[in-house]
Amino acid sequence: MAKKKQLPNGVVPSSPMSSAPKSTIPSILRFPVLVLMSMTLSFSLYSITSDFSTGELSLVSNTRDKWWEIAGLLALKVTELAYGWWADYDSEYFTAPDYYAADRVQGMDIMCLTFMTHLPHLHLLKSFYNVSPSTILRCLAVDVSSNALPFRLLRKPLPVHDSEASNKEVANRSIINDWPIQIYTMTLAAVIYSVVIFSSLRSWLPVYFIWHFDGIKDMAAAHDAQVPILVGSFIFTIGWAMNKFMFAPSLGVRPDRFDAEIAMFDPETATFGETLWYNAFGYSKRSRTLIARTVTLAVACLLETELRTFIGVRGAEVAGGAGWGAVWATAALLTGIAFAWIGDVEGVSN
Repeated sequence: MAKKKQLPNGVVPSSPMSSAPKSTIPSILRFPVLVLMSMTLSFSLYSITSDFSTGELSLVSNTRDKWWEIAGLLALKVTELAYGWWADYDSEYFTAPDYYAADRVQGMDIMCLTFMTHLPHLHLLKSFYNVSPSTILRCLAVDVSSNALPFRLLRKPLPVHDSEASNKEVANRSIINDWPIQIYTMTLAAVIYSVVIFSSLRSWLPVYFIWHFDGIKDMAAAHDAQVPILVGSFIFTIGWAMNKFMFAPSLGVRPDRFDAEIAMFDPETATFGETLWYNAFGYSKRSRTLIARTVTLAVACLLETELRTFIGVRGAEVAGGAGWGAVWATAALLTGIAFAWIGDVEGVSN
């Protein structure tokens, strides 16, 4: 009988149940196929749903008759997909194939990331350009589905978002599946986003919009904003997406080899250089996962909002899109800090 390979403490080998069949598409062709599928799906869905549009977007959108504007939007689309692909979001494999890694998640990753990065631009159109909610929902549904569906077809779902997955497959399974904790984290994220947006709308944003948006139609949303209303509308949208994209994956990861090295650190015998390295980089797998996803979301929100607003909204300046994107990026960073605080309690394994 073959001798089993010795694994580091806390690292769990993959089981036949968690292994998914590999795609039959050659690996070198998978990303080009993903891009082609996503762009085709996006174009098709926008063409089909255009019959239900009242032309609202054309009244506030740039004509996009310059080659760099079209190239910029295409490059933005490819960059979205490339990062999700090469960062192993929704991946069926991991860089250390001998071990199971609970941060390998399903189509949920790219779906939530797309939702959160496209929402600021569409929220701007709804709140300050009087674009109807039905048009906003149509655009959001097309954007999310055109990115998420190809990922679901080319990469297999994995247990971190599966409520039936065992504790051996995913760390802190009971905490991730606990409905009160899910509602709590969703509400916390909704409150943070609401307070950040509300405080910005009631302070510097109105004047900033007037300076950097030529043709903005309505500022009533800035004066009428109320935290309770924002929280109520954000709990099962932003709150749900933040729970699935940041909280659950970071809490569900299993320790890796780097965690074993960190555990061996002894401050009494360590050199000055080793102590500096430990203080700067000695984070657990859970912390590293949360930091990476928080920074990714914040940077993506800022860049996506800036470019989509500048290229897509008539009269918008680069600074205008950057300022609005910075509000959402700040909320993402604060939510990540709050999730780190929640995870750093007794009973949560690293």
